Amino acid sequence: MTDQTFNPVTVEEIVDHSFKYANDGYRLIQIHCTKTPEEMFIIYTFEKLDLSCESIKANVQVGDTVQSISKIFHPAFLYENEIHDLYGVNFSGMIVDFQGTLYETAVKQAFSITASDKE
Repeated sequence: MTDQTFNPVTVEEIVDHSFKYANDGYRLIQIHCTKTPEEMFIIYTFEKLDLSCESIKANVQVGDTVQSISKIFHPAFLYENEIHDLYGVNFSGMIVDFQGTLYETAVKQAFSITASDKE
């Protein structure tokens, strides 16, 4: 079993950490956003060929702007567009920006809605 480490970072530190992982030979394997009733955060997971994984975790809010890492890891633009469309987090500097049209949903930013928003 591979150990996994979650390192808390600020939104401003994401790009610097991503550069470090790229320079250390890691590849990006996923970015995801999770929302609980108390918080919302983005997790970036990086992997080396020896299967060691490390993740960075940043707290975000709907409407926050995060600097894209797609210039470092090109496939990141897909994750970033998805998080923008479903959670309402903005990304600046994406190599491809779908401008909120990657997904068509009945409710805009559907995963950013809390139970109290529905009442």
